[in-house]
Amino acid sequence: MAASSSVGLLGLGAIGEIYCGHLLAAFPGLRAFDLDARKLSRCGARAAADAGELGAACDLVVVSLPDPAAVRAAVAGPGGLLDGALPGAVVLDTSTVSPETSREMHALAEERGVGYLDAPVSGGEPFATGVDGARAASMTFMVGGDAEAFESARPVMEVLGSHAFHLGPPGSGSTVKLISNLCSGIHALVAAEAFALGAACGFSPERLVEVFQHTDAKSFFMTDYLMPRVARRDVAPGFTVDLQLKDHRLAGELAHEHRVPLPFNALASQAWQQLRAHGRGRNDVTDAVFFAAEQAGVELDETPPNGPGA
Repeated sequence: MAASSSVGLLGLGAIGEIYCGHLLAAFPGLRAFDLDARKLSRCGARAAADAGELGAACDLVVVSLPDPAAVRAAVAGPGGLLDGALPGAVVLDTSTVSPETSREMHALAEERGVGYLDAPVSGGEPFATGVDGARAASMTFMVGGDAEAFESARPVMEVLGSHAFHLGPPGSGSTVKLISNLCSGIHALVAAEAFALGAACGFSPERLVEVFQHTDAKSFFMTDYLMPRVARRDVAPGFTVDLQLKDHRLAGELAHEHRVPLPFNALASQAWQQLRAHGRGRNDVTDAVFFAAEQAGVELDETPPNGPGA
């Protein structure tokens, strides 16, 4: 895809706003649409009146939306992206949604001669996950859909990320992303419990991770995502508790469909729901660490009077 190609961006949330800067640098004629007029006015791209107008003007549209309902409305609803998209165009949907939603959108797009890729993203490079990964353009794309559309979208994925995996037919990317987020969500909660117990025994998270770097307890999510944020006492999203809970719910639905028991996913869903019930849904998932410490009545950086192990 040449720099002269017409590229659009649908959705200017926490990740979409970052995408906008990268895409503008590579495709100066970038067009964008978001329901929030304030975001649209400050993003620097040429504003479309609605998603349908955006689709009519672009060869490829990157979609970045929070959930299945938002995707269905913006892509297939009245005035949606597919209302205007021309045959031969490609939709690169980076939203994390259910595989069913992805297959549904692909079928509707196919009826109009439009390529549709479910291409949810994840960080995965050291110190570059979540919004940090978006800023570093180091995201990994997990992609389902037609091979020809995948190749058409590859130049845009190379602008936004480091890796792109074509995983199979429509819904494949969304499936693998839900499995990935199931793992990361559980990793976060395990680390939160470990850090709370460590604090109660007189060991700070920093000290534990110093050791865990060389033990079987090490996980990328603990060392490269949570720990830098814990050290800064930073719960700004990132990746929010609300989104993590949504992804566990979708993973549970996928497991129900395939008759696969996921007891740890069920426990994780309850744990994230508890954070949400305490008004912490818009915080980064790192807040699970501080919440666990609060529930245990410990300070993460304090040592008991009798020293470690007291």
